[in-house]
Amino acid sequence: MTGWLLVAFMGGCATTEPASKADSPGYLASVYNPSQLSLHPDFTIYHETNNFSVLYIRAYPAEMKFTETNEDAEYRALLALNYQLIQLDDPSTNGVVVDSASVVYKLLVQDEHRPAFFASLTIPMREGGRYLLRLQTRDLNRGSIGLEYLYVDKTNRYGAQNFKVVSRFSGYPKFMRFFMPGEEFNVRYRDPSVDSIYVEYFRLESELPRPPITASADYTLNYTPDTSFVFPLRDTVEYNLLNQGMYFVRVDKAQEKGLSLFNFGGSFPEVKSPVELMEPLFYLTTLAEYRDLRKQPNRKLSVDNFWLKMGNNVEKSRELIRIYYNRVVYSNLYFTSNKEGWKTDQGMIFILFGPPSRIQMTGSGERWYYFARRKSKVVEFRFDRQPDAFANQHLVWTKTIESQMYWNEAVRSWRNGKVYSMGS
Repeated sequence: MTGWLLVAFMGGCATTEPASKADSPGYLASVYNPSQLSLHPDFTIYHETNNFSVLYIRAYPAEMKFTETNEDAEYRALLALNYQLIQLDDPSTNGVVVDSASVVYKLLVQDEHRPAFFASLTIPMREGGRYLLRLQTRDLNRGSIGLEYLYVDKTNRYGAQNFKVVSRFSGYPKFMRFFMPGEEFNVRYRDPSVDSIYVEYFRLESELPRPPITASADYTLNYTPDTSFVFPLRDTVEYNLLNQGMYFVRVDKAQEKGLSLFNFGGSFPEVKSPVELMEPLFYLTTLAEYRDLRKQPNRKLSVDNFWLKMGNNVEKSRELIRIYYNRVVYSNLYFTSNKEGWKTDQGMIFILFGPPSRIQMTGSGERWYYFARRKSKVVEFRFDRQPDAFANQHLVWTKTIESQMYWNEAVRSWRNGKVYSMGS
């Protein structure tokens, strides 16, 4: 594994800050707006022991500047990582930065043309806690930055973050929980005394989100598995998800929590096939219109005709298509949990409204704020964290009269051939 990278810890510290609220993590629009960031590393967390967890990092050398303009005349890039660990569930320290550290990784000439650079960092986290991990990266040669937040749950020893899924191709942990057919990996669990894992396979039908105008809650998976398996838990056992669906992994069948792995099929997270292009139109159509779209023998033609009708001309329709499906793809990357990201409540709002102007992250969930300049007000969308055996973080839109009113306005705007913007 270490042959893939050469890491230099050029300065690091771990300190507990005084009990001051971590206001800065609360309001950051760039988290879900890739155009505002120049670095886009990936992160995943693994609870290795009761007191420590390991942060795995994947950065992209193509995003970084390599230069020999330095005191050592060494051709290199420097990636700085700063983390802040924010307490979420202790009333006395909720919102407080309880640990922070900085480290610098050195990438040398042999790393420049590699597709990815991997590293890891051990972070002290006590058993039983819930945290928000703020991760800021910076290219020290160019000054460009990246920013991400990870929700960390160490309250349950059987949850997803107690498993490590390792790619056979790279030898490093997987950063996404969805796989292409034939992609091989192995599964590891924090307790070395566990010798078996139990896998339940669920065939996922093409279930769509519930209509947002209904009062019913967002659907969650509560199915009977189609098939169950038992496998030995060893590093040498290789898996691949040949069939489309969800694979739920547990080490104790009596425990509800486990690890969800997905094969969504097609080109996920991208959308290319006629079905993949048609399904997200659910947010813009009436139920009758959507049924008619599904009945058409040529679904690609029916999708094209839908957008031509919305845009009234080819040029405008192409622009609507570009923006809409670009948001669908990013929703899949940002919000996939117990289903495809575009089917989540966050994905729906992101697709219709775009990245929020401001974000507040708390122990109970997230709040998104959009500035409606023409009405001199701020509109809030609140997403509350709900328990879900199949997702580490399942956030549901808590609807209000005002937020539903703006949702209806956004749909009307798209149907009239205009990308919705509260500022216009």
